[in-house]
Amino acid sequence: MDPTLRISTAREQQHRARFDLLRSRIFEDMDRLSVRWRLAWVLPFNALVVILLAVRGESRGRVIAQAAAVSVMFALFLARVLAPERMAWGASRPAWKLASFVLGIGCYFVMVATTGGLASPLVMVGGVLIAVAGITVMKPRWARGVVFLCIMAGFVAMALLSRTLLGEVPAPLTAAGWPTAEYVTIALGASFVGMMGIHRIGCTVTHGYENAAIELAERREELCSENEDRSRALEGMAARLAHEVKNPLAAIKGLSVHMSRNAADPKTAERLAIVAAEADRLQAIVDGFLSFSRGLDDLNVAATRPHEVARELAVLLETRAEEAGVTLEVAGDVELVLDADPRKLRQAMLNLVLNAVQASPQGSKVTVGVNKVCEGARITVHDDGVGMTPEVLERIRKPYFTTKEGGTGLGVAVARGIVEQHGGRIEFKSTPGSGTTVTLTLPMKCKPCARLPNPLRKEKAAHAEEPAPAPAGVR
Repeated sequence: MDPTLRISTAREQQHRARFDLLRSRIFEDMDRLSVRWRLAWVLPFNALVVILLAVRGESRGRVIAQAAAVSVMFALFLARVLAPERMAWGASRPAWKLASFVLGIGCYFVMVATTGGLASPLVMVGGVLIAVAGITVMKPRWARGVVFLCIMAGFVAMALLSRTLLGEVPAPLTAAGWPTAEYVTIALGASFVGMMGIHRIGCTVTHGYENAAIELAERREELCSENEDRSRALEGMAARLAHEVKNPLAAIKGLSVHMSRNAADPKTAERLAIVAAEADRLQAIVDGFLSFSRGLDDLNVAATRPHEVARELAVLLETRAEEAGVTLEVAGDVELVLDADPRKLRQAMLNLVLNAVQASPQGSKVTVGVNKVCEGARITVHDDGVGMTPEVLERIRKPYFTTKEGGTGLGVAVARGIVEQHGGRIEFKSTPGSGTTVTLTLPMKCKPCARLPNPLRKEKAAHAEEPAPAPAGVR
């Protein structure tokens, strides 16, 4: 087997095992709650039905059959409630659970058959039985299908035997073709028990889902917190390293330029110029990495005019645009104001406009548009360059990917991080030979991305804020 496929299969098995463990624990809790509810409500109701029909004149054989069915169901439910893990005969095993459930279904149909078959007032309770089976029967995987087929087979048997003694409605429940008070009472009670059971099942499922969602959110939050702390530590180390590298680079560049100017040998001067150029390239990489590592800094939100920021960038890049033979144009809503971090917004727009200028041919135009839309503010940067293929568009979002010679591949990543930190989004539309349009959509009120709350993290923070006990003798 391919090693990659083997690793993928092993990972899927691990995920499946974790999911099964979580689901088993939650559904076991739901099963215990449902068993106790049935023991507290359903069985007393069935016992009252047996007593009522026995007192009102049902035949002795049917009363005995009903009483035996109720007794068996009571024993099964009692065994499920009384700590099955302590029993030597393994009441907690899936095989026992399945067998006990099928036996309980048999007892239910005995009670239905002795009270009129499909005309029995106890038929409605079967809906609760099916719902409980779908929730509590989990292992083996085919067990749910077996239980459902058993229930359906029981109803089909009742239909086929409706013209026999099993389909005969006992005398206490019918008189001259009309339902008696006993029938109406039992039917009303069965309806009440059935509806309350379905309601309880819905509440139990909702409670189980909430527990699972909360636990998964907590686990995800813990992983995110751990990864964030690790990433921040690595970024801090890398940022310190980058700062330490900047000074030697500046020295190398300065000495190379100075020596190239005073060099008598042309080849030596050319080589020193190459060293200075490479130092400039390394300096650009370091600066790009530093700006990328600072992307998680807190926002300093203030009232910001995107059009004014774009105009400042046009003035700043005017000389570079003229050298490239490109015209910079700013258009749109001059009065638009939004809540944003002006420094970071300027950095994001600078990276995108620089990319557009570098990608544009001579004689073309780069347009920065600022407009108000229903979602907030929309800032577009359009160029008439060579465009990008779908493959490049897919990879351009990743850090350190670039199609420019000497590029760092961090400009787009920094811009995307800043926009998403504001609660906005960035989109790229490009066609080879037709240019590229980058669209920044920002909310009018800054909505920094926030993670789900983690109660465990709050408790840890509360403990961390508690003052440490003073050493002995210190007041």
